[in-house]
Amino acid sequence: MMAPHGKLRYRAKCADCPWEGRQFIRYGMADGAAHDHADAHTHITFVVDQYDLRIAGSTIRPKEPRRA
Repeated sequence: MMAPHGKLRYRAKCADCPWEGRQFIRYGMADGAAHDHADAHTHITFVVDQYDLRIAGSTIRPKEPRRA
C-alpha cells in the first residue's frame, strides 16, 4: 500500500518489545524516535519504511551515540 500522495514514510520499531513509533516523512525524525526508545528502555531499535522493510544501517543499540 502506498502512503498518501506517494510520499515515503518512516517509522521506528523495537526489536525487543512490540513498540512502534508514529510515522514520519523524514528519516531523521524516525531515527531520533528510535534513539529515544533505545536509550529510555535499553532496547535495540531500527527504522522501517512504509512497506515495513528495515532500512539498512538503521539498527540502534542502547547508549549508542547519535549519527551526524
